[in-house]
Amino acid sequence: MVKIIEVYNMANEEYVMKDEKKSKDTGLILILFFLGWLGIDKFYYAKSFKLAWKFALVKLAYNIIFLGIIWNIYDIVKAFQGKYEFDAREYFA
Repeated sequence: MVKIIEVYNMANEEYVMKDEKKSKDTGLILILFFLGWLGIDKFYYAKSFKLAWKFALVKLAYNIIFLGIIWNIYDIVKAFQGKYEFDAREYFA
């Protein structure tokens, strides 16, 4: 069962972050490894296209300047640890 823990309201758009199991998600790890460079992992994890496309576009833009490669490797490591966060800013909060 998935429980809703936080609801964000940014510019009249409501985002619901879900507290899912904090174990290794094999599907997420595979998506991060093969398609994470394009930001596809954001669509898988967010479950909402309205929020995911913004983060996916930023991740893709960072890959153009090679900063996204470091971001994706960090996401893969966090996914293996079971601590993957949708928003990269949450890692440092």
